[in-house]
Amino acid sequence: MAAVVRRVLCALILLAVILPVYAWYGFETSPRDVLTEPSSEGALRIFGDYPRVDPDVAARETVDALVKAGGLDMKVLFVALPTGSGWVDPAQVEAIEDWAGNDVASVSVRYARVPSAVAFTLRPGLATESAQALFRELSSRLAARDPEHLPAVVVYGQSLGAKAGVAALATSTLPVSAQLWQGRPGALRHRETGPCVVDISNRDDPVAQLSWDLVRHPVRAIRVLNALPGSSSAAPGTAHSYRPVLPPSQCLGGVKA
Repeated sequence: MAAVVRRVLCALILLAVILPVYAWYGFETSPRDVLTEPSSEGALRIFGDYPRVDPDVAARETVDALVKAGGLDMKVLFVALPTGSGWVDPAQVEAIEDWAGNDVASVSVRYARVPSAVAFTLRPGLATESAQALFRELSSRLAARDPEHLPAVVVYGQSLGAKAGVAALATSTLPVSAQLWQGRPGALRHRETGPCVVDISNRDDPVAQLSWDLVRHPVRAIRVLNALPGSSSAAPGTAHSYRPVLPPSQCLGGVKA
């Protein structure tokens, strides 16, 4: 029994020390904030850049800008939940715009400027709080509009954004037409399911393998942790790098690829 306890303690120390260090170098190396760039498709992009701002205030300011720009009049509202650094995959945004033509508004809120694992270590609930605030604000604005003329809402998240999105939707009243998740931490142990839910994890993605179950398997934990650095810069479709994904065609009514 004592030997088992020692192994568990060693594994906990290993995770607590190595994971944050690896995280600084392993995730989100791209500095590009795609939602601050003009869309080549003529679509609308709104990026709330509010690190260290109260999530409710950040959500309100961001949705104010979305409404002012006419985002709720678009056929599709693409709600992109960012990683800890505020990053949203440019290829995913561009794929959605190409799929929906110019009739789509993308919106996202930055809540931090550090890699996901660091953001999660320093303040575990911040990503979810930000997503919840954005969902509440959008729900309130949509509820005040003609129900016959609402956009189809597509919610997307990668990595910590996916984890936060799943948690936030559990208590949200936002009318979501489709959910798109990629590289969600721990997803290889449990996938979100449903006719309008896409929950994708590459089989070799170390982030998708992260779970407290690793505490009981120190050797496996070391292997997973060792695979983290550089995993987000791998070829798309491998490790923690993903190809764009589109909503299931049956979930958005008249919107077609």
